[in-house]
Amino acid sequence: MHPVMNNSFQRDLGDGLVLRWSTAEDIERIATLHSFIHRANATEAPNSNAIRIIRAHMSGDYPLMGPQDFVLVEDTTKEDHPVVATACLWKQTWSYEGIPFSVGRPEWVATDPAYRNRGLVRALFEQLHARSEADGDLVQIITGIAYFYRQFGYEYALELEDRRATPLVLIPERSAEGPEPLTLREATPTDIPTIEALYQRRQSTSIVRDVPTHQQWLYEIDTWKKHPEWRHTFAFQMLVSAAGETIGFLASNAYRSGKTLVVWLLEFVDGVNIHSLMPAVLRALRAYGHALETTRPGIPAFQEISFSLGTTHPVHALLGPALDYPKEPAYAWYIRVKDLPAFLKHIAPVLERRLALSPVAGYSGELSMDFYRSGLRMRFEHGRLLDVEEWRTTLYGPEADSAFPPLVFLQILFGHRSIDELRHILPDIWISTEVRPLLLALFPTRPSCVFTWN
Repeated sequence: MHPVMNNSFQRDLGDGLVLRWSTAEDIERIATLHSFIHRANATEAPNSNAIRIIRAHMSGDYPLMGPQDFVLVEDTTKEDHPVVATACLWKQTWSYEGIPFSVGRPEWVATDPAYRNRGLVRALFEQLHARSEADGDLVQIITGIAYFYRQFGYEYALELEDRRATPLVLIPERSAEGPEPLTLREATPTDIPTIEALYQRRQSTSIVRDVPTHQQWLYEIDTWKKHPEWRHTFAFQMLVSAAGETIGFLASNAYRSGKTLVVWLLEFVDGVNIHSLMPAVLRALRAYGHALETTRPGIPAFQEISFSLGTTHPVHALLGPALDYPKEPAYAWYIRVKDLPAFLKHIAPVLERRLALSPVAGYSGELSMDFYRSGLRMRFEHGRLLDVEEWRTTLYGPEADSAFPPLVFLQILFGHRSIDELRHILPDIWISTEVRPLLLALFPTRPSCVFTWN
């Protein structure tokens, strides 16, 4: 077993601080740390919801991690050896236009305020990255706070969670007698094939997609019920027509933690007039939100429904500006690719397919990119990618064909931003006239919508 994956591994950080991987015996101490960190202020009671979530994620039933997947720092100089810093590693599979690749995902990053500015999070991430790479992950991802994870080699490179809001007071009331044309019912395990098919259809236009396992769907729909006191994250509801037919599904927060009910997924089967049904969907969500249990006492009254479906979702246009006003711009996934040549070789079939359908089909030659502190060179022959290697300009050698500041190329690679968009704000991006058609063919710009699962 690789040393960083061995749960007997320990690293002395000095001053009695020890870094190691977790066991089931650490659950309550990890939960205690997060219950104090995830509060609005220091006078607020410990966050009981954080305790429940940590217990659920470390239970052994959660599909993305288990009790041995936290890396932590404990203070051995104090009684009970309190946990003072943590991060965990989730395991997922994503795909790049149909080519799967495994990803390591750090989550639940926290440090006791009394122990900050000692480099503890950096030590945690060194272990997380080492373990993820030992597992064969080509990519690491995180949904983290602004700027912070740039210092560990991450770049914002994929759309994440746009926020639109529909005030309850603006939801149109029924204008006709008779039953609602649509109702909600709780999803069951037998609904998973329908949910999976509709989810895959939505992601079919994305460059990057996540590939959920059956266990992921099952956990949020049914497995969590083994320990309902720990709660779960998402409530999956099936959309049912007045005739009793299943015509779609949605996923919202399972509990309300503020004035907003967030809808994360919303899909309809083919042939449904979504425009005519949206008022009924809004009314059903309004009733559901009013009945929803809150995460803790003192939560503000229910006031709005927020749709976080991705900027290209058709529902936004159907609702119109009055019922779908932007609450904040879309955020972005942090993405880390330590070995770019290895990842580009992994997705070579996609790159070759793009070339074959482009104005530069059958290209033979080289493409060099200067990242200022590093770089790479790609070699093609008759449209096939022969090799990708690390490369640097030399004092009197040939110049690069293009240049990007460190990590910015990830935005191009994952289709997040176009070269022209980035060039507008980053003058140190440049591309030769000769290779511009090649780069545009290899790396098109197209939004991806990847569900967060958290």
